[in-house]
Amino acid sequence: MNTLTKRLWKCISYCFPFRKKIKQESLEKQPIEANSERETSYEVNSERETTIEANSERETSYEVNSERETTIEANSEIETSYEVNSERETTVEAKRKRETTTKAHRKRKAANKSNSTRKTAKKPNDAVSPERDKLYCDECVSRQKICFEDQVKTSIAKKKVFWTDFKRSNDFERGLLSRGWVKKIAPTFNAGPKKTVFRDPTYGHKIISRYDIQPNLILTRKRVELHLLREDQITNHFCRVHATSKSGLCKVLRQWCLSCDANPHTFFPRCYMFSKINEKQAFIDDFTMTAACGILKWVLRTNGKSLQDEVIPSRKEKEEKTAICMSDAKINNHGPARIVPEDIIVTALVVCQFHLYDLTHEDEDDIICAGIVDRKHFISDYYQVMHHGAHIQNSDKYVDYCHQLLCKLRRVNPQLDIDGEKNIWISKPRNLSRGRGIRCRNDLKDICSLGREWVVEKYIERPLLVYGTKFDLRQHFLITDWYPLTIWFYKHSFLRFSSQPFTLESLDTATHVCNYAIQKKLKNAPNRHPNLPEENMWHSDEFKEYLCTIGKEQVWDSIIIPGMKKALIHTMKATRENVKYRKNSFDLFGSDFLFGENFQPWLLEIQYKPGITKDTSVMWKIVPPMVEDMLRVVIDYKDDPNCNVGGFELIYKQANYTGNVSRSAPNTRTDARHPGLGSYFTS
Repeated sequence: MNTLTKRLWKCISYCFPFRKKIKQESLEKQPIEANSERETSYEVNSERETTIEANSERETSYEVNSERETTIEANSEIETSYEVNSERETTVEAKRKRETTTKAHRKRKAANKSNSTRKTAKKPNDAVSPERDKLYCDECVSRQKICFEDQVKTSIAKKKVFWTDFKRSNDFERGLLSRGWVKKIAPTFNAGPKKTVFRDPTYGHKIISRYDIQPNLILTRKRVELHLLREDQITNHFCRVHATSKSGLCKVLRQWCLSCDANPHTFFPRCYMFSKINEKQAFIDDFTMTAACGILKWVLRTNGKSLQDEVIPSRKEKEEKTAICMSDAKINNHGPARIVPEDIIVTALVVCQFHLYDLTHEDEDDIICAGIVDRKHFISDYYQVMHHGAHIQNSDKYVDYCHQLLCKLRRVNPQLDIDGEKNIWISKPRNLSRGRGIRCRNDLKDICSLGREWVVEKYIERPLLVYGTKFDLRQHFLITDWYPLTIWFYKHSFLRFSSQPFTLESLDTATHVCNYAIQKKLKNAPNRHPNLPEENMWHSDEFKEYLCTIGKEQVWDSIIIPGMKKALIHTMKATRENVKYRKNSFDLFGSDFLFGENFQPWLLEIQYKPGITKDTSVMWKIVPPMVEDMLRVVIDYKDDPNCNVGGFELIYKQANYTGNVSRSAPNTRTDARHPGLGSYFTS
């Protein structure tokens, strides 16, 4: 075997490792002497078969056309050229045709041609990448391995080793690798050296660890046992963040409002946990009080008056204003409606006056009567009016009384405007996510039949609409410390639309639950506005453009953003006492907001480790820069407080932190019932 053949065999062994078992005798029988400066081309004669005398040692055959065989003679002394017919080039030859530009490329192509009749073996899992395929020589491979080994040693010395179990962590890995970090490949973050590997992400070289290497950054969606971590290890995990559950959010805000001046009812709809004692009775009292307010609102609307002393606009005028709610649309008649006596208005006035007195302890002399109200009879008449289109007798006599009382309630009840008339509540399972099991209900008996695993929250009946369709907004924020509490607010967000136009005549989930996990399975209604996105998602920039079209561009910076920041700061301050504290921890949260007609944001839920999969074009636009900005806050900001943090804004950092950490939750019991309201009803 001459020197040139040996060198050629080395190249073939590296580029095609699955062919190493080829017997050398087969190569020795092939006297191919490739000239390093010779160009190889192919010629197919379209009109006749070309028969070339075979070499005395080996006969090489190629299949060029299904109708003929072409026997090719490989002559080691002469330069054989083949001219390709451009009009009748076969599929196999078209794939093999390349522009031979380098010496290495020509050698590899000649080696491939000599083994064309051999069945190609299956490519292994750790196949050579295209970049590595070009660097086939032993010198280049050795040099690259040495460089990667040096990089791993340097990263370990600088404590830049990370581990993750994210299935789709390309954005995280890309950002960390660009900062000089290396990834520990192991089934668990604390796996020993026998199960730890480092792999070159570009060329695929592997380095098997010979000693225990612990990652300095742990990214995981699973629960991490904090006692297994060293103090210098950073992880995206917190323990006991109660506000991220439906019942926990209700509980922490209710407890926290007793020890501060903030009122959660200004940003969080009232909520009841059926797992707690007396919660169901408190809900029944609230349902009755809301029904009474709904009767007073019905009286004003029916007689052409509103709380602002303005004439209620017609349905046509409301449809022209796309940002105005359509919740008080025409009621469908369900058969012949009867006349309800005016006693229902008197009962509603009594209930609302007692509720006002409980909130302010004023106007006791103005109470109409202190009699006992028959709750069952009142609710029955209420259903006749709201569900079946019945009319109340002599309602015009009570317009002024209803208007005065509602104006007083409005000053002390911040949720009066979102209640509407139909008394709709939304029921949520405590332990389910992605919108599963959520339903809207407006029947007291139906709601009370729910078990202990349910949370019932007041539904916002007068939401802000875009082109007549309901939406909510997902806002991300980052917490990097709890003591002192440090909150970062991301400036970009996205809207999730319902697939159906908004209406209160139907309580279908497709209309009222905007969660993308639900809406992506549904078909958009054919009568939706054409300006709504087909994928039911908007970037916040698109929403700001929409606000400009309706002349409300100032509300984003003056109402929406300040309202969301206020709600998140108060909520995180409320839940801080329950969190199991640990330094060097951080995590991303997702909060869902709904907006009232006056653009005021209402916090619905807070998601822990929210999904950031890039399922839509909007998510592709938001997620990669947000992940990069998060790494800037968690890694770069730690070393340089003046660094660029991208789209994140530091909205709160506890100023009067003294270092004393309270790790136990306060043992505070609160009664959710409206004080004194329940004693005025009989069932």
